Amino acid sequence: MNETTDPNGQILLVVMIAFYWAMLSGWSQLLSRWNDSRTNRAAAPTRGDGDIKHPGDGPLDALREIDTQFDLTEFLHGAKMAYEAVLRAYAEGDIQTLKCLVGPEVFHVFEQEVAGRRDREEMLQLTIIGTREAKVVDAVVEDGTAKIVVRYVSEVVCVTRSADSAIIAGDPLQLVEVIDSWTFACHIPSMRRNWMLIATEGE
Repeated sequence: MNETTDPNGQILLVVMIAFYWAMLSGWSQLLSRWNDSRTNRAAAPTRGDGDIKHPGDGPLDALREIDTQFDLTEFLHGAKMAYEAVLRAYAEGDIQTLKCLVGPEVFHVFEQEVAGRRDREEMLQLTIIGTREAKVVDAVVEDGTAKIVVRYVSEVVCVTRSADSAIIAGDPLQLVEVIDSWTFACHIPSMRRNWMLIATEGE
């Protein structure tokens, strides 16, 4: 993926962002749908969660005390899509999308990196092969704000090219495993639970 608009990539990005905001922005409107899906899952044969990993109950106890309808599976599916959407937007230099999905501090870092790339006339080509794992590793509620840390394991192909397409960094034939921990936060008293990415950390 590079900074030249790819119609298919843009369509996929829009779909992911739309799903993410539909799941995370209108929290109160989703409660009835979550309850319905729980009922349907209870009636259907049991199946594995695949690459969505659940932690023990401990980290999420405080959040569930405040919102008993919190659905971890739905949250993680949305967080996984957000992860890939943010990576694509960063690679494509899509500042407006980044502004919608990340908090001010993270946005400032991404904006500087994108601007630096443009100043150097470089292109970041990023292909996300897949996100193998997304699991909650920590959760806390403090000062009216809920924070959830999600650990991702993904596989990508990442290449940085100069204006004349010469490779500056990376290998187009090399698959790279990326492990990141991202922290999402939202203001608990708000009627609309807008989860925002407020911190990132690589391993």
